[in-house]
Amino acid sequence: LASLRHVLIVGYGVHMWDRMVHRKEMSRQVAGLRRGASAAQSLVRLNAMVGHSAEDKLERISLALSNIDQLLVPSTINNFINQQFILRNEREIISIFEDAQPKMLNWLISHVKLALVFYKIKDHRNYRCQHRTELIELLAVDRVSALTVLSRVLLLRSLQLMKLPANPRAEHWVRNIILST
Repeated sequence: LASLRHVLIVGYGVHMWDRMVHRKEMSRQVAGLRRGASAAQSLVRLNAMVGHSAEDKLERISLALSNIDQLLVPSTINNFINQQFILRNEREIISIFEDAQPKMLNWLISHVKLALVFYKIKDHRNYRCQHRTELIELLAVDRVSALTVLSRVLLLRSLQLMKLPANPRAEHWVRNIILST
């Protein structure tokens, strides 16, 4: 019984380490793709143009993402235990991207951890909420014309990190982004 306990503890520790490494990979920002203007100047200009704070929207996305991505609880268990809470936070993230004006949308895409957002927002089979598919469809098809080339590159990179070939729409999304560029 004691050895089983040790195996479970070590197994859970390895699982947590693997989740941490994977989350870190998904959170990594692309170096060298930012435009010449400093982030602070870009943010000031954006806030002046749109009239409300881009940082607030980014903070709302980060808060919703942290609500979904519990550090010690795997997503499968968290989705089962807190399903309505998770669905509400996923919907919040999607609505921010839906409602964002083009300049705001491009700023958000270049500042949010998009691959992590795609990874943590799920297509829930039991609830008929295909939130991941809905979000990617929104960015790769519905709003792709509003995206700059940099935003399209970041979107493609995020899709690559997700390894989406299991989704039947993945090829369509990639093709649409590339042909729209």
